[in-house]
Amino acid sequence: MQLIFDRDGRNPGSIEESDLVDLYRHPAPSDRAWLRTNFVMTLDGSAQGPDGRSGSINTSSDHRIFALHRGFADAVLAGANTVRNEGYRAIDLQPWQLELRQREGLAPYPMLVIISASASINPSIAQPLDGEGGPVMIITTPGKPVEELQMLRAAGIQVIETPGPAVDLAQVVDQLAGRGWPRLLCEGGPHLHNALLAAGLVDELSLTLAPVVVGGQGMRTTSGQGLTAPSPFNLQRAIYAEDGALFVTYRRA
Repeated sequence: MQLIFDRDGRNPGSIEESDLVDLYRHPAPSDRAWLRTNFVMTLDGSAQGPDGRSGSINTSSDHRIFALHRGFADAVLAGANTVRNEGYRAIDLQPWQLELRQREGLAPYPMLVIISASASINPSIAQPLDGEGGPVMIITTPGKPVEELQMLRAAGIQVIETPGPAVDLAQVVDQLAGRGWPRLLCEGGPHLHNALLAAGLVDELSLTLAPVVVGGQGMRTTSGQGLTAPSPFNLQRAIYAEDGALFVTYRRA
């Protein structure tokens, strides 16, 4: 990979795996959470391929950066639709990710935090696709049938009902940090991303520009009501991969 720009002053040029670890290490302020979002999109602005999933526009380098993000996160946030469409399960990791987390002093696995107004999630999500995996939490609104929530809890899923008609994302972020999970990674979907941006909760945007076009009406990385005012971000770094993908990181101005 080639480093093109780094706001912290690292010289442009070829970078190794150890450099990526330093560049993508998740900032963790001592007094609050740090929320990073991570998306891949095509040259024509789609966050999904022809099959409606982001996985069909990934490159091999994007898989590596995606895994590195997860390696540094205390908790991975995802909306319910993304969880269903992308086939999420409790997060399992490769040996190199486990070693990375051990060196960084992190828990063995990140927690999967699902934001869902309906809490309509298959309990099988608590089981990873392979081997061991991290815990799963569902944050929802009150008033769900007791038996439905009990099925989730019986599968080992922690279910939290927040007061009010909608999940208060600022409260969620604060509570996760307060429980010892300040390094937060949002992987989608567009509605959750939009809501986090609207609430001013996103510290860092990590985007992969995949070297393909798909046409059609693919979703963007945000979906929902427009922000009341543009939210400014500054370019933190830019990296080019041999498979043609361009990685850019922006931090809130």
